[in-house]
Amino acid sequence: MALLKSKKGKAAPAGGDAAKAKSGGKGGKLLALAAPLLVFGASFGASYVMGGAPAPAPAAVEEKPTAATHSADWQPPAPAKTVPMETMTLSAGPQGQTLRIGLAIEVWDGSVELDTPRMRDAFTTYLRALEPAQLSDPGYHVRMKRALLHRARVVAGQDAVADVLITDFLLVS
Repeated sequence: MALLKSKKGKAAPAGGDAAKAKSGGKGGKLLALAAPLLVFGASFGASYVMGGAPAPAPAAVEEKPTAATHSADWQPPAPAKTVPMETMTLSAGPQGQTLRIGLAIEVWDGSVELDTPRMRDAFTTYLRALEPAQLSDPGYHVRMKRALLHRARVVAGQDAVADVLITDFLLVS
Protein backbone atom coordinates (compact mmCIF):
# COMPACT_ATOMS: atom_id res chain seq x y z
CA MET A 1 0.00 0.00 0.00
CA ALA A 2 1.43 3.33 -0.99
CA LEU A 3 1.70 6.14 1.51
CA LEU A 4 1.18 9.79 0.61
CA LYS A 5 2.65 12.81 2.41
CA SER A 6 0.06 15.02 4.04
CA LYS A 7 0.54 18.74 4.60
CA LYS A 8 1.67 18.20 8.20
CA GLY A 9 4.32 15.75 7.16
CA LYS A 10 2.58 12.58 8.39
CA ALA A 11 1.98 9.66 6.12
CA ALA A 12 -1.62 8.79 5.22
CA PRO A 13 -2.94 5.75 3.37
CA ALA A 14 -3.28 6.21 -0.36
CA GLY A 15 -6.57 6.28 -2.28
CA GLY A 16 -9.98 6.21 -0.54
CA ASP A 17 -8.49 4.84 2.67
CA ALA A 18 -7.92 8.39 4.03
CA ALA A 19 -11.64 8.92 4.66
CA LYS A 20 -11.92 5.57 6.43
CA ALA A 21 -8.96 6.38 8.64
CA LYS A 22 -10.50 9.68 9.79
CA SER A 23 -14.05 8.34 10.48
CA GLY A 24 -12.91 5.19 12.18
CA GLY A 25 -14.00 2.88 9.38
CA LYS A 26 -17.02 0.57 9.42
CA GLY A 27 -16.83 0.06 13.17
CA GLY A 28 -17.54 3.78 13.85
CA LYS A 29 -20.60 3.78 11.61
CA LEU A 30 -21.92 0.64 13.24
CA LEU A 31 -21.47 2.14 16.70
CA ALA A 32 -23.22 5.37 15.62
CA LEU A 33 -26.23 3.32 14.43
CA ALA A 34 -26.27 0.94 17.39
CA ALA A 35 -25.87 3.54 20.19
CA PRO A 36 -29.52 4.77 20.13
CA LEU A 37 -30.72 1.17 20.10
CA LEU A 38 -28.53 0.33 23.09
CA VAL A 39 -29.78 3.37 25.03
CA PHE A 40 -33.42 2.53 24.24
CA GLY A 41 -32.93 -1.09 25.26
CA ALA A 42 -31.25 -0.15 28.53
CA SER A 43 -33.96 2.36 29.48
CA PHE A 44 -36.75 -0.09 28.57
CA GLY A 45 -35.11 -2.84 30.58
CA ALA A 46 -34.66 -0.62 33.62
CA SER A 47 -38.26 0.59 33.53
CA TYR A 48 -39.55 -2.96 33.05
CA VAL A 49 -37.55 -4.34 35.99
CA MET A 50 -38.28 -1.40 38.33
CA GLY A 51 -41.88 -0.82 37.18
CA GLY A 52 -43.66 -2.34 40.20
CA ALA A 53 -47.41 -2.79 40.53
CA PRO A 54 -49.78 -0.73 38.39
CA ALA A 55 -51.45 2.30 39.96
CA PRO A 56 -54.82 1.68 41.61
CA ALA A 57 -57.98 2.87 39.87
CA PRO A 58 -59.14 6.35 40.91
CA ALA A 59 -61.80 6.51 43.60
CA ALA A 60 -65.33 7.45 42.66
CA VAL A 61 -66.00 11.17 43.08
CA GLU A 62 -69.34 12.36 44.36
CA GLU A 63 -70.70 15.22 42.29
CA LYS A 64 -71.60 18.23 44.43
CA PRO A 65 -73.00 21.41 42.90
CA THR A 66 -70.44 24.16 42.65
CA ALA A 67 -70.33 27.60 41.11
CA ALA A 68 -68.62 26.20 38.02
CA THR A 69 -71.10 23.37 37.36
CA HIS A 70 -74.37 25.04 38.46
CA SER A 71 -73.69 28.75 38.26
CA ALA A 72 -77.37 29.69 38.02
CA ASP A 73 -78.23 27.88 41.27
CA TRP A 74 -75.16 28.76 43.35
CA GLN A 75 -75.03 31.90 45.49
CA PRO A 76 -72.32 32.91 47.92
CA PRO A 77 -73.27 32.93 51.58
CA ALA A 78 -74.53 36.27 52.82
CA PRO A 79 -72.52 38.05 55.53
CA ALA A 80 -74.16 37.90 58.93
CA LYS A 81 -73.81 41.54 59.91
CA THR A 82 -72.68 44.93 58.57
CA VAL A 83 -70.89 47.16 61.06
CA PRO A 84 -70.86 50.86 60.08
CA MET A 85 -67.82 52.91 61.08
CA GLU A 86 -67.72 56.62 61.83
CA THR A 87 -66.96 58.83 58.83
CA MET A 88 -63.23 59.53 58.56
CA THR A 89 -61.88 62.93 57.47
CA LEU A 90 -58.22 63.02 56.39
CA SER A 91 -55.83 65.44 54.76
CA ALA A 92 -54.78 64.13 51.37
CA GLY A 93 -51.78 65.63 49.69
CA PRO A 94 -49.57 68.69 50.12
CA GLN A 95 -52.02 71.14 48.50
CA GLY A 96 -54.51 70.85 51.36
CA GLN A 97 -56.96 68.41 49.80
CA THR A 98 -59.40 66.74 52.18
CA LEU A 99 -60.76 63.21 51.95
CA ARG A 100 -64.01 62.34 53.66
CA ILE A 101 -64.72 58.60 53.55
CA GLY A 102 -67.40 56.48 55.17
CA LEU A 103 -66.81 52.76 55.57
CA ALA A 104 -68.83 49.76 56.70
CA ILE A 105 -67.40 46.32 57.51
CA GLU A 106 -69.28 43.14 56.63
CA VAL A 107 -68.56 40.23 58.99
CA TRP A 108 -69.34 36.53 58.56
CA ASP A 109 -70.25 35.86 62.19
CA GLY A 110 -72.77 38.16 63.85
CA SER A 111 -71.17 37.70 67.27
CA VAL A 112 -67.77 39.10 66.22
CA GLU A 113 -66.79 42.32 67.97
CA LEU A 114 -64.56 44.53 65.82
CA ASP A 115 -61.74 46.58 67.30
CA THR A 116 -62.75 49.75 65.44
CA PRO A 117 -59.99 52.03 66.82
CA ARG A 118 -57.30 49.64 65.51
CA MET A 119 -59.15 49.28 62.23
CA ARG A 120 -59.43 53.07 61.84
CA ASP A 121 -55.71 53.35 62.54
CA ALA A 122 -54.89 50.78 59.84
CA PHE A 123 -57.21 52.51 57.34
CA THR A 124 -55.89 55.99 58.16
CA THR A 125 -52.27 54.91 57.75
CA TYR A 126 -53.04 53.49 54.32
CA LEU A 127 -55.26 56.35 53.09
CA ARG A 128 -52.78 59.04 54.17
CA ALA A 129 -50.08 57.39 52.03
CA LEU A 130 -52.15 57.70 48.85
CA GLU A 131 -51.62 60.50 46.36
CA PRO A 132 -54.58 62.78 45.44
CA ALA A 133 -54.27 61.61 41.82
CA GLN A 134 -54.86 58.02 42.96
CA LEU A 135 -57.85 59.04 45.07
CA SER A 136 -59.44 60.95 42.18
CA ASP A 137 -59.01 58.05 39.72
CA PRO A 138 -62.19 55.91 39.67
CA GLY A 139 -60.22 52.91 38.42
CA TYR A 140 -58.06 52.99 41.54
CA HIS A 141 -61.04 52.51 43.88
CA VAL A 142 -61.11 48.75 43.29
CA ARG A 143 -57.47 48.50 44.39
CA MET A 144 -58.19 50.75 47.37
CA LYS A 145 -61.13 48.56 48.46
CA ARG A 146 -58.96 45.45 48.17
CA ALA A 147 -56.22 47.09 50.26
CA LEU A 148 -58.74 48.20 52.91
CA LEU A 149 -60.16 44.67 53.04
CA HIS A 150 -56.66 43.26 53.53
CA ARG A 151 -56.02 45.65 56.44
CA ALA A 152 -59.40 44.83 58.01
CA ARG A 153 -58.60 41.12 57.86
CA VAL A 154 -55.18 41.71 59.41
CA VAL A 155 -56.80 43.52 62.36
CA ALA A 156 -59.94 41.41 62.86
CA GLY A 157 -58.82 38.03 61.55
CA GLN A 158 -58.79 36.40 58.14
CA ASP A 159 -62.06 34.53 58.64
CA ALA A 160 -63.97 37.33 60.38
CA VAL A 161 -64.26 40.04 57.71
CA ALA A 162 -66.23 39.38 54.51
CA ASP A 163 -65.94 42.77 52.79
CA VAL A 164 -65.30 46.49 53.23
CA LEU A 165 -67.97 48.76 51.83
CA ILE A 166 -67.31 52.39 50.89
CA THR A 167 -70.49 54.25 51.86
CA ASP A 168 -69.28 57.85 51.42
CA PHE A 169 -66.42 59.26 49.37
CA LEU A 170 -65.66 62.94 48.98
CA LEU A 171 -62.35 64.44 47.85
CA VAL A 172 -62.23 68.24 48.23
CA SER A 173 -59.37 70.38 46.95
